[in-house]
Amino acid sequence: MSTSTSLAIDSLRGFELSADGQYLMVNGNQPDSVALHCSVMHELLAALSNAIGRSERIRHKAASVKFAMPCEAWEVGRESGAVQHLVMSFRLPGGAELSFRLHPAQAAQMTEVLSLATGLATPRWPGRARMQ
Repeated sequence: MSTSTSLAIDSLRGFELSADGQYLMVNGNQPDSVALHCSVMHELLAALSNAIGRSERIRHKAASVKFAMPCEAWEVGRESGAVQHLVMSFRLPGGAELSFRLHPAQAAQMTEVLSLATGLATPRWPGRARMQ
C-alpha cells in the first residue's frame, strides 16, 4: 500500500535554476526547497494556468471568469523550420516571458478578430468572436 504526503506551500521566497538547467528549485515556506525536473516544467505550466482559472471561477462563482496575466511588452517573430511558425512572446511584470507558437495561416484570422475586438473593424456577422 502506498502512502502519500502533501507539502503545503503558501508563500514563495524565490526560484532558481540548477547550474545544469535540469531542475527548478522552488524556495517557499518549507525548510527545504522543492526541486522540479525540466521534464515536467511544460506540464506544470499548463496545470498551474488551468488551476488558477478554475480556482478563480470557483471562488467567484462565475463560469465566465478568465485568468489573464498583465503584459508589459510583446513581440512577434518567426521560428525557422519546415513550416515557419509565428512566435508570439509576451513579457510579464518582473521579466518572465511566455511565448506561443502559431501556424502562419492563423495570422489572418487573428488579425480580423483583433480588429473586431478593438473596434477597428465592424463585424460582418451577428454574435461575438470566439477562440479558434
